[in-house]
Amino acid sequence: MHSPASQRVRSWWPAAVLWAGLLAIVLGGFGPAHPPSGSGRLMRWQGAGRDWLLVADDAANRLVVYDATDGRLLRRLDPAVVGDVATLARRDGRLYVVGDDGARNELRLPQLTVAASGRR
Repeated sequence: MHSPASQRVRSWWPAAVLWAGLLAIVLGGFGPAHPPSGSGRLMRWQGAGRDWLLVADDAANRLVVYDATDGRLLRRLDPAVVGDVATLARRDGRLYVVGDDGARNELRLPQLTVAASGRR
């Protein structure tokens, strides 16, 4: 026969596992609230003698480029130039401007023009 103590242990075990899973999600261990690795609204790009900070301004729907050494504003690019702007993503050495709908436009650097566009 099973003792009352062993039945109590079995009854709280599923609740403990569920609690631990919820705690991991809330504390940011994983979940949809975090952008994928290599993405974000701020990216630093160094190359061709330049050091830039690229900022995806989702509210204004534009890409803003700053000089990373002194913070000076260099350019503001609207959707007519780079497409819809929500965030930035870096993959395989390429930088993409990603829109709210998931459409992505590869940004050619240092020209700051769209090289190619596509869907996720």
